[in-house]
Amino acid sequence: MSVPVLVFVACAVACAVAHVAILVSTLRSRTAVDAPAVPRPRATVEALWAVVPVIVLALVLTATWARVREQPAQTPAIMKVAQ
Repeated sequence: MSVPVLVFVACAVACAVAHVAILVSTLRSRTAVDAPAVPRPRATVEALWAVVPVIVLALVLTATWARVREQPAQTPAIMKVAQ
């Protein structure tokens, strides 16, 4: 596996873990007893705003994966310095 693919996979896994944590936090905050003076948005609105970034990130990661796979492994050019 090439380095760009490994970096992409590591970033995708980190994003997935973070979004799962966000979704779990959103669901758990509904069951937690908060101060009654703090207004809460409706559950559907809160869930929507938690899911929208997941969808956008999936689109971005899909486009990025296509770019990573189409780029051939390039050998770095050697700079000729002070000849």
